[in-house]
Amino acid sequence: MSEVFEKINRDEFGATMIWMRLRYTGHDDDEACFSLVFPNEASNPMGMVQGGMMSAALDDITSATIIDGYNGEKAPLTTDLHVMIHRPLTAGPAKARARIIRLGRQVATCEGRLFDASNKLVATMLHSAQPVTPPSRDS
Repeated sequence: MSEVFEKINRDEFGATMIWMRLRYTGHDDDEACFSLVFPNEASNPMGMVQGGMMSAALDDITSATIIDGYNGEKAPLTTDLHVMIHRPLTAGPAKARARIIRLGRQVATCEGRLFDASNKLVATMLHSAQPVTPPSRDS
């Protein structure tokens, strides 16, 4: 397991990942696989997970996958997030997958897919970003 994915599983990567209990569960062919849990606080007034919360989860998952693709040396400065929500999602356990489409010098593109507990596709994200050197945390 890469250092990027180890940090996710040690809750050292980001506050939203911790809040959603995001975990890297392994790779399946060319896809990074994750589990997560949407808390009840992620629900909209209709009792379903709010679309922005689904987008945040997919943003975190695709960002981590891009960072891993650059071996932790580059981070995505997002230029476009395109999200399609296919069906409602209730709070609770979910799964996600991310796959690198392209890692270039100028542009990185990654696809993320979110699934409910029954493995039904809930949402898809296409994430494009400019790869940049992350700022030093020592400064």
